[in-house]
Amino acid sequence: MVVSKAPSLASSNRRIIPIYADGFLAICAGAVGGEPFGQEPFYWVAFAGALLLMSFCNHVLLTISTGASIGKLIGGLRVIRVADLGRPRLGPAVRRWLWGFYYILLGPVMFLTGTDMDHMDVAGLRIVRRADLRR
Repeated sequence: MVVSKAPSLASSNRRIIPIYADGFLAICAGAVGGEPFGQEPFYWVAFAGALLLMSFCNHVLLTISTGASIGKLIGGLRVIRVADLGRPRLGPAVRRWLWGFYYILLGPVMFLTGTDMDHMDVAGLRIVRRADLRR
């Protein structure tokens, strides 16, 4: 295994595009998944299930196979293993996906307290610009 220097983390401005694109995609999947159940309690269960399934497929399975989620592909970003610049493996990709939910809950608290805790290197993975990988 050849260890090489990983490119720097993509800027927070650059990482905003995937957040909104992937979030919109997951919410749409939830709405479509809940639609057949029309009734109030069943709709929300199906909505949450479809949203989580889409999120898992996008952030874990697609990232393992292509190196990026749909939003990151649109934004010209890639998720890499810091150690060898390769695509993420299943375990680290799942840990990073689960950390995202924790980060969503902590985000407002961190914003209000001025805490800076960047979660992008969780599980040995980093979001970088695709152009930086070519250098």
